[in-house]
Amino acid sequence: MNGFWTVLLSVVVLTVLQASGTWAAEEAAGVAPPALPEGATGIAAKYPGDTGIDKDPDVIYATNFEDGFAGGLNPERDGVVALQDASIAHSGKGCAQITATRSKDTGGDLVYTWEPGVDQCFVRAYVKFHKDTVTPHHFIGLGGRGPNYKWSGGAGFRPAGDSNFGATIESPKLDEPNSGWQFYCYWHEMHSWQTPEGASAGQPNAYYGNNFRPDDQPPFPGREKWICVEWMVKVNRLGQHDGELAYWIDGKKLGHWGPGFPLGSWIRDSFVTSGPFNKNPKPFEGFNWRTEERLKVNRLWLQWYVSPESAQPGKTDTNIVYFDDVVVAKHYIGPLQPAAPKAP
Repeated sequence: MNGFWTVLLSVVVLTVLQASGTWAAEEAAGVAPPALPEGATGIAAKYPGDTGIDKDPDVIYATNFEDGFAGGLNPERDGVVALQDASIAHSGKGCAQITATRSKDTGGDLVYTWEPGVDQCFVRAYVKFHKDTVTPHHFIGLGGRGPNYKWSGGAGFRPAGDSNFGATIESPKLDEPNSGWQFYCYWHEMHSWQTPEGASAGQPNAYYGNNFRPDDQPPFPGREKWICVEWMVKVNRLGQHDGELAYWIDGKKLGHWGPGFPLGSWIRDSFVTSGPFNKNPKPFEGFNWRTEERLKVNRLWLQWYVSPESAQPGKTDTNIVYFDDVVVAKHYIGPLQPAAPKAP
């Protein structure tokens, strides 16, 4: 081999080795999450007071409960009522109230489904916790059910990749201001609580919701205050781990998980980004929510599930939550903006 080709080969090999090193370093360090909008930069900014927001081409559904449950938001279980009380509602007079009565029931749900679903979905809902309520066992969620959906036992079971998936955003512990919000997710690649590696050890009910909780959250503002909660689910391309999950509180993005971000560690059924178990953090692999193209985001549930164990320490027998100004859309929505003052 003459000198020219030797030099050329050396350059190629060195370039490949350097690139491999760069890729390895990037893999170890993760990637920066894509920028997501925050604050008053979403769909709601174009519709002060949310007036006309339901006509926006990117809005799938919107309600302020002025007409009760009109439009397809369906009450399920007991304890769900539509109120007309301006002293309680976030805007106008209408809002939804869900009550869980100790020793009688565990609350209720408001469910909205649509077809054929979307690949990326945002939901904004205003929520307010009654001054005497306990922390719920489970709260509000977004996910999908495909044409092959069949009930597989619910809690404790991992769903099939062509059947369904879901991400429930759980409220903070209402008496612990620094406890923070978190996601509780079910999908076909979820981890098990039974072993540190997240694999099932063969015991029954191997799979309960996987936990995703960001660090450094602002303190919980307290009961009896309206809170703007928005969350997003983006499905993966088939065979890829490029699905995402994110949420905002009062227009501020607090958590975002996707391919290569954030850095953290799996310990049993939780992906942690701090603490003693996060000794060798690696980039989050991203979500493979589905294995079936027709399985999309098509189901919202405003859930108020107060289990008997959750209700037991309560101050009263009734535990109440309120919902108002709900919007489902294909893009970021943002907090409701004040309506323009009426002309004198």
